[in-house]
Amino acid sequence: MSRDLILDGLNPQQKRAVKHTKGPLLVFAGAGSGKTRVIVHRVANLIIRGVSPKEILCLTFTNKAAGEMKDRLRAILGEEAPVWAGTFHAFGAWFLRQEASRIGYPSSFAIYDEADQRSLISKCLKELDIKPGRGMSGALAWLANFARDTMQDLNEIACGLPFDPYPVLALYEKRKRESHAFDFADLIFAPLTMLSSDEDLRDAYRSRFPYLLVDEYQDTNPAQYLLLMSLAGDGGNLCVVGDDDQAIYGWRGADVGNILKFRDDFPRAQVVVLEQNYRSTGAILEAASSLICHNRHRVPKDLKSVRGRGKEVAVREFTDDAMEAAGIAQAIEKLIASGASPDSIGVLYRVNSLSRVIEEAFAQWRIPYTVYRGTRFYENREIKDLLAYLRILVNPRDEEALARVINVPHRGVGEKTIDILRQYARDRRIPIAYAVGEAVIDRVVSGAQLKGLEEFHRIYAEIVCRAGMNDIASILGGILEVTGYEEALKTEPDGEDRVNNIRELIASTVDVRDIGRYLEEKSLMSRLDKDAGEERVSIMTLHMSKGLEFNYVFIPGLEEGILPHSRSMDTDRGIEEERRLLYVGITRAKKEVSLSWSKYRTIYGREEFQTPSTFLPEILQEDAPAVTELCAENS
Repeated sequence: MSRDLILDGLNPQQKRAVKHTKGPLLVFAGAGSGKTRVIVHRVANLIIRGVSPKEILCLTFTNKAAGEMKDRLRAILGEEAPVWAGTFHAFGAWFLRQEASRIGYPSSFAIYDEADQRSLISKCLKELDIKPGRGMSGALAWLANFARDTMQDLNEIACGLPFDPYPVLALYEKRKRESHAFDFADLIFAPLTMLSSDEDLRDAYRSRFPYLLVDEYQDTNPAQYLLLMSLAGDGGNLCVVGDDDQAIYGWRGADVGNILKFRDDFPRAQVVVLEQNYRSTGAILEAASSLICHNRHRVPKDLKSVRGRGKEVAVREFTDDAMEAAGIAQAIEKLIASGASPDSIGVLYRVNSLSRVIEEAFAQWRIPYTVYRGTRFYENREIKDLLAYLRILVNPRDEEALARVINVPHRGVGEKTIDILRQYARDRRIPIAYAVGEAVIDRVVSGAQLKGLEEFHRIYAEIVCRAGMNDIASILGGILEVTGYEEALKTEPDGEDRVNNIRELIASTVDVRDIGRYLEEKSLMSRLDKDAGEERVSIMTLHMSKGLEFNYVFIPGLEEGILPHSRSMDTDRGIEEERRLLYVGITRAKKEVSLSWSKYRTIYGREEFQTPSTFLPEILQEDAPAVTELCAENS
């Protein structure tokens, strides 16, 4: 293939990036600007100009992106090009297979996934005779990973733990090494450590991969950044592609400063800004640009659409969250009735707890949906746990429900004890919930297991006593109080989100008294979800929407404390990332965007008055005609 054919169909900015071959290159790729095409065509151009494919290293953040890169490259060149393309972690694993012997590991080392990591940390806690709360192994795993990803000392980030994490994590590292295993954080940290300390090894890999290309550079964390600097050297052929306006993963260690300081790292770098947008209409881009221009720490961009102006972005005000969900459901029903595919519609929200009222509205309007790459509200572990407590109130013979919660929160009742209890109840032909008390009297188990059964029997008896004629919200509140479940959840890494989900559940059950009918409705709602057709509306968090696109996008909950999130409102850095998150959501849309907020929303079990997000005036400024005026949609 000729070089002219590789450049065919590219706009001037894309051509400039593709034709670059020597020295550092920074490509700011605005939303929908065709960056994947630029990356692939640039690699193809290097190969046609005589660069060996084996000298090119392409790093991405997902296996899907790496696979797409290889497929497109093969389509352009007409043959398989042996370019090394994969994720940072895949590269780290490959590197260690070659070099692990330098640090005393065999090439056949194991790679521990998240479950393996937590399991080993749990064993270390037990070995040190530390009795952690529920979720502590996960919290320690997060701590160990975050420290290595961000290159921080544990003292800087370890807080709130009831014990010193150093001995536990030191033992974890020792046991992991004894097993000849690396965890996922090691796949970046270990190669970085080796390259930083061994000049000959560093020179060898710089010679092996003189051409480096990194996609989504704004999402790199400090460890990945330092690994790249080790591989590239001061003046290497490093090309990075990304968009500072779409940097939304600071909470997991990504540092948008890496892309913003690229020209400080490489003063002679060429910079290309891709501003031609092929996804969204002009109206959508104007609204998004009016929002994001309020961020101070960014590179200005002037995105232009090839799709014409299109329909104005709508901002709608509702009386409460139930009306908001119903309004979204009605609007989607009209879209589907007019011929839109459910697959072309996305509902994006900031916090998972917002999905509950939306899912219920969709079930009522029989709109097929799926929670994309996430968990449906009623399938969250904490929700299923509380509903299981309700199930054994309604049906004390429900063995599965009892088995689910008899050790939630942790009270020392293991699977063996549950099996003994099951058989005990069956032998006496009594409900398993009633069998607990009798099993305690007969002392069918001993030690910690007996103590755990005694504790559950006390809890169950008190829950039954409290239930009476109370509504479900009061019963659930009593369950939380008696069991201590909420406090146990707070010790987990994602405990705040789980507690918020519980509060959302309780708020939805105020004045609902028939537990049996309520549980039946939730069961039937799940059945409707599973029996729906292939095409479904996508419901997901704004974080999960990155990289996707829809014809129609709905973003509810634009209220202070939700978007921007209350955890992010104390710092300029936090507010800017929240603004980027909304920008990402808006720019997922091709044709239409509908933003909404509610005057009243049930939060933490209480109906609270809400104020519109500070981001709405930024979108609604006078020089942003792409947005309609606020309008009430309360019917």
